[in-house]
Amino acid sequence: MMMKKAMLTTLLGAITGLVVAAELSPEILEQLGPAGRAAYNDHLHLTDVVMKNYPCKTEIQVNGNYEKLTKVFFLTNAVVVDGEASIPVPPEVARHSQLFRSFSVEGEGLLGISRVDFVSENDGFRETKMGQHSDKQFLIEAVLANFKDGATYKMVFKGKGTVKNIYLANWEGIATEFNPSPYLAPGLDKPVMDVEVKIDATKYRSIGGICELQRDRYFRYYASPNMDRAGKEPYFKGKGFLPGRQIEKLAFLLEDRYGAADRMPFIKEDPKRPGYADLSFFEENKGMFWRFEGTDPDLKFAMCFDMWPSFMEPEIEGIANTMGTPENYDAATELAVEYLKAQVRDSGLTATWWEVKNECDIQMEWMWHWQSGYDGWKMLADFHNTMAEGIHAALPEVKVGGPASAYIQPHLKNFDLWSHHKRFMELTKGKLDFYSHHFYELASNNTYMEQWNGRNSYAQGIMECTLDLIKAQMTAMEYEVPILITEFGTLNAPRGDLGFWVHVKNVNNLMMNLLTRPQDIDMAVPFILTYMHWDPHATESFIHMYDDGEFYKTKNTYLLDLWDDYNGKRVESSANHRKIFTHTVLDGDVLRIALNNRSDQRAKVNISAVLPKGVKAVSATRKMPVYEKGEMKFIREPLNDLSAVDIGVEVTQLITVKLSEAPELETTQNETVWYAPDTAVKADGPAEFKIKVSADELAKKGSKAILRIGLYRSGGFEKGLTASVNGKAIGRIDLSYSKGAPNFFDFFELDFDPSLLKTENTVKVELEEPDAFISTVKIRLFTE
Repeated sequence: MMMKKAMLTTLLGAITGLVVAAELSPEILEQLGPAGRAAYNDHLHLTDVVMKNYPCKTEIQVNGNYEKLTKVFFLTNAVVVDGEASIPVPPEVARHSQLFRSFSVEGEGLLGISRVDFVSENDGFRETKMGQHSDKQFLIEAVLANFKDGATYKMVFKGKGTVKNIYLANWEGIATEFNPSPYLAPGLDKPVMDVEVKIDATKYRSIGGICELQRDRYFRYYASPNMDRAGKEPYFKGKGFLPGRQIEKLAFLLEDRYGAADRMPFIKEDPKRPGYADLSFFEENKGMFWRFEGTDPDLKFAMCFDMWPSFMEPEIEGIANTMGTPENYDAATELAVEYLKAQVRDSGLTATWWEVKNECDIQMEWMWHWQSGYDGWKMLADFHNTMAEGIHAALPEVKVGGPASAYIQPHLKNFDLWSHHKRFMELTKGKLDFYSHHFYELASNNTYMEQWNGRNSYAQGIMECTLDLIKAQMTAMEYEVPILITEFGTLNAPRGDLGFWVHVKNVNNLMMNLLTRPQDIDMAVPFILTYMHWDPHATESFIHMYDDGEFYKTKNTYLLDLWDDYNGKRVESSANHRKIFTHTVLDGDVLRIALNNRSDQRAKVNISAVLPKGVKAVSATRKMPVYEKGEMKFIREPLNDLSAVDIGVEVTQLITVKLSEAPELETTQNETVWYAPDTAVKADGPAEFKIKVSADELAKKGSKAILRIGLYRSGGFEKGLTASVNGKAIGRIDLSYSKGAPNFFDFFELDFDPSLLKTENTVKVELEEPDAFISTVKIRLFTE
């Protein structure tokens, strides 16, 4: 709960109750390193310059008893927009934009504003999206600004309306006293824990029939083929990373021509068919759609349609159409089909997978959501079905799917959000070839502790629980199709080394879970781009450019350096701590071991490996990105003792163990997964779940079985749970450590004897306190 301490004033310098940032001791300043000291100086500028010279709003965070800045106003006088108007962003305010969540624009008649861009004479152009668009207000994500130090910017408004206020907003607030912790290694205040990791390199590990790593499922970057303006595509390929996905914004691409429609051919409305495109555009512009020319025909990649032309948009008073929702689904499908046919004609191919609307689970992208009188999710399903039918009829080899979700946090409002996604799947059953989602992690140095701050971390179990929900729903529908994760990465990362660090370590955190789901995930694309010509200094790109035009690599390329030689076939590896993750492959005479620490403690790991007879470990090395004293580094070093491998909080390291010879393994351990069809079950008492396991798998020799339970409870748990399989108790899990976490959502596992299993199984889960939800229950069966 929060209470106001200082009310907004329109008089400069009249803000009351500001806390002056306490000076840090020399000892702390030394530990911060150069990046931390620069952040400290920036914070002093924010409190001593910006907050004293611009109208601001602050509040008290009662729980933590600290003051936080939530708004900084830089426009408080009305500006009338009639066609176009420019409003400068003061440099001293622009300097801090990345600390905030959004630019908030307030006024009257704002539905008449059709577009806002950030424009700079010395730093180019930034395209924006207007979210939560109403007649009185809209938001622009601050991350889209990504201003360059020393450059000057203005906001260019197009359309008609009156802008009265513009302010930078951060609803969670920015503490007015500097917090040095992001620049200090997490876990220093806790003891180092001992962890055991065991590897069985005497047999291969097959997951859902897949033993080979198949790099192209995971090691991608956010681009389509031939679209890297830095010319680094061969470099990425040499590192084993391939282009994965990009968006086609049809209004910009075909109608507006990205601002060049006055000098280039552009698509128009068919005069005989209102709302439809004049398809002669494609016949008259043969050769225009060559973007995939020369692409390897065996390369699988995804693309996404978005932003239909203006003549296709519905005109509904009082509802903003920010991202080009089309009104006539048949007209939208016809345009998409002709575009794809032209692409195949001129390029020789098109993408393997096509999503038909980007991030359409949110109103900014699909205008009908949460509008009175409209069933937004039903309309979204109808749109997807129409698109799928039309595209399949014309190009049957193209896979069509969605919803390319922006924010699938299924537990929100006691799984109300999940109910919409579940319904979407039911309504599109038999039509879509895949389902796709985006997972964006917190920009935090310690996601484990963020659970107690009320924040939702995919890395701390929510992504795994979500993927289990989707797979369980497929079981319920008896409709198994692949999942694509067409974007995953970090939300609102800061600039500099801290930004690069959270991008890379968050991708690594989520990657470690995806590596164990090859039977579910056909492709996962980290949201790190090549060179972003429209945002040259973005923290989510691999390549930046000096002012003289020379390209250079950012520290995001440490992701490439970490995984570039990770090849081979899986072998079994496991840790005895649920927040230490491991994945191992055998590549000839080399074992490659991935270790990942998502606890809030540093760890000393004892790695023991069972090797085939006569095979010995000869030497070991490791490599890893780390973040120390505000600086991101990449370390390569020998490992002399595999019984005491140190690993910091949120660190992923790859260990290479050279063997005396390449073993020839004759045995394969098979892992299959079986879901209960019931999801998001309220569990105020014992809850029963039915799980079918195939007789063919039960006939094989079972080596072990694991029960996984997804759990959600507001406020966390004070006690625990017990579980049984077919009437036989298999164990208890103590959940008391989670007490106090506002939105605790994670998964837990219990080993049990596979001989307990039948073709029809009853799993009983009993929680020792009420008001909890069991999101999913599944069984992993290991056979030989």
